[in-house]
Amino acid sequence: MAPFAVRFDGAVMWLNVMNVVIDSFRRFYVKGRPLVIYEKSVVQKNECTFFLVREGVEKKLVILSHGSGLHPISSFEVAERGKFRVGDEAYVFAVCPCSHANISALRKILHFLCPQRAGLKAAVGMGDRIGLVTPGHIRAVKAGIFPVFAQQSVRELSRTVRTFDDVLDDVTWAVFQEGYRDEFGADADHLKSIEDVDKAVSAGYTMFTVDPSEHVENNADCYSLNEITEKFKALPWSDLGRNAESFQDLYVGKKINVENDVFVIDQESLFRMAVKYSAAIAFTTKVFRHVKMTLGHGDFDFEMSVDETDVPTSPLEHVFIALELRRLGVKVTSLALRFIGIFEKAIDYMGDLKEFEASLQRHVSIARSLGPYKISVHSGSDKFSIFPTLGRFASNLIHLKTAGTSYLESLRIVARHDPTLFRELVSFALQRFAEDRKAYHVTTDLSHIPGPNKVLDCDLEKTYLDERNGRQLLHITYGSVLTIKKASGEWVYRDRILRCLMEHEDELYETVAKHLRRHVEAIWS
Repeated sequence: MAPFAVRFDGAVMWLNVMNVVIDSFRRFYVKGRPLVIYEKSVVQKNECTFFLVREGVEKKLVILSHGSGLHPISSFEVAERGKFRVGDEAYVFAVCPCSHANISALRKILHFLCPQRAGLKAAVGMGDRIGLVTPGHIRAVKAGIFPVFAQQSVRELSRTVRTFDDVLDDVTWAVFQEGYRDEFGADADHLKSIEDVDKAVSAGYTMFTVDPSEHVENNADCYSLNEITEKFKALPWSDLGRNAESFQDLYVGKKINVENDVFVIDQESLFRMAVKYSAAIAFTTKVFRHVKMTLGHGDFDFEMSVDETDVPTSPLEHVFIALELRRLGVKVTSLALRFIGIFEKAIDYMGDLKEFEASLQRHVSIARSLGPYKISVHSGSDKFSIFPTLGRFASNLIHLKTAGTSYLESLRIVARHDPTLFRELVSFALQRFAEDRKAYHVTTDLSHIPGPNKVLDCDLEKTYLDERNGRQLLHITYGSVLTIKKASGEWVYRDRILRCLMEHEDELYETVAKHLRRHVEAIWS
């Protein structure tokens, strides 16, 4: 058994004696049963040694102490206690479930388990819909790029029957398991209500991404001048801190210099931009102030997302949004725009790369000049054709968000090791696709997807996880797959998927890491 790297208050020490103690615990506790000890997790604090183990597919926290007492044990839920000796020395141990209460207690002792804010550091969000793959994300990160391991939208939570607490807990156990000591973030993504904001605040999130798309007037460019004028007068002026007249005085005829660009706002463009975005800005302001008041400070990351609108955000609209947020005191860390081109789930960017490059450069200039804040790229998974452009023109001002791609990469393990289960997943996904696609903008063509019984085992990955239509099929239907239950209340697929993944745990991590590493290295090479 190799020596453990034991970390004591941040300093690494190779303690052969602890290696002997943990090995003795293993022999005493398992009595011949197979037990995996996650060696990277071993850490000493408050006169105790903490580490993670796995019996079968169940993970547990172990706390060891020399002598008669486990000093911090009163704050943990304990499933089993015991004593053993190593020579003349006595040791006591507690075996604890990987529960919310126990990870909350562990965060209070091991502060590196607490999420931090990214600020203006270049960042990558790596959402995990199944709660198992964060170790793969940890192995994919690169020095100098801030990782946001806990990233999940309200829609994803609803579709996977999870909570903000569940997501952050799963991430924290993974951080502990992998011995990760650098900072990481927690992003409550696509928030649409104060109720959801409060849940994220209570869970300990450090980043809040507001999705005010329901307040955006997508048809603003289609109204006649008379119609747009009336709608402008009816905006929620009390929430915007101005009236219609003084608002015009503030902006009409205003020239804004942004590096090599000069933007001029005339009355009609102001009316159309205000009708399109001002209600969304008012809602964003409300959320920002609520978070700040609830936390009692402004030390958090905050993002406004308008990426799920019908038409691309023009540079002038970007200028307007930035000026309004600044006027209202909303300090954004990042802004998610609706870019030129098509950002569909699970597949590469579709659009003119030169147009995207020119547009991106202008948006980055605005973000630098009127912020600074980062440009957030949503649905960023697998957009390999634009990653070099992002890196070339905005590497230090990019926050890339990925989520579904980790779920898809996880399914590779199922395809390799349980092809019968994988075929069942594909068949069920085909039944659910028509309903599940309603929440997404995709161009999936089911006629290009063969029935799973027509595909050889060796071709399952290539057919459904390497080809765009198959990837989107499985991406869109994740919620149905993970949450369908039998009449008895048992999950139909979820437990079988998780068991398969845990039985091939290291292969799972390396598969996910390899794919996410491609994202990171393509932008921040």
